[in-house]
Amino acid sequence: MRQARVRVVGYLSIDTLQVEGTVSQRVPGGAALYAALGARLAGGDVSVEACVGDDYPPQWLPALDALGIDVSRVQQRTGLTRRATLRHHGDGRRTSSHFRDALWWERTRELAPVTAHDLSHTDIVVACPMPIDTLSTLMARAADAGVPVVADTSEAFVSGDPQWMMKLIGRLAIFAPSREETRQLLPKHDDDAAATCLAGRGVHILQKRGAQGAMAIAAHAVQGACIPAPPAAVVDPTGAGDATVGALATHWSTNRDFLAAARAALAIGALATTGTGPAGLGLVIDSPTQLP
Repeated sequence: MRQARVRVVGYLSIDTLQVEGTVSQRVPGGAALYAALGARLAGGDVSVEACVGDDYPPQWLPALDALGIDVSRVQQRTGLTRRATLRHHGDGRRTSSHFRDALWWERTRELAPVTAHDLSHTDIVVACPMPIDTLSTLMARAADAGVPVVADTSEAFVSGDPQWMMKLIGRLAIFAPSREETRQLLPKHDDDAAATCLAGRGVHILQKRGAQGAMAIAAHAVQGACIPAPPAAVVDPTGAGDATVGALATHWSTNRDFLAAARAALAIGALATTGTGPAGLGLVIDSPTQLP
């Protein structure tokens, strides 16, 4: 069977991670990174489309290339790479101070991914969290090329214009929001009802629920399946949801069995939690920088 050709479009970042009781570390990050690694572990032939600043550590892209992920579409632009600060607390909470940082939003605009002008030799697109206007352009180009899109989003982008996001959802093959994001989109619904309502728009829904796993509901279905999180020795949960989305796109593109693809994808997402940053997914940087 031929490998699914997966185009991951989104952001790469320089992450500062702090997990309860550990020293902060600087590691490769960004949803596009984790989605690409998840798609690769699911057996995809993966390429990444993203933009980085001129401060992006020079060894990080070659490390992805060495794993067989095509980084030839990653562009370098003048200025800083997007930086994210993620803190995982012992009670399961995650705080992300960068969403309140004006520089983060400025770099988000300046480093918006090139939106897939050429989708030949592509079976499926993974649209990582991005501004909704950028997502809309990407979806239009994918539709012109006849390529299905699997999209994730983030609370930072949904909050800006939830109604615009709702208009786009029915044009996706798969939508994979967190339950926090579905609460923003459909504030009057509980989590199960929100997932069912979104599936009613003709899109497969994977509602990510963190340590509780996910709700998977096929397009137009009236009942979904609660998939528990696979057991894992959790070290750092960063990127688990993004890796799940990349793996989901690959598995679904291969067999079109949504529920089976969702279960297989959660197993790969669980691997992301077993190392610091992307190490659990196979991207090991020899000397991650420790920060005070």
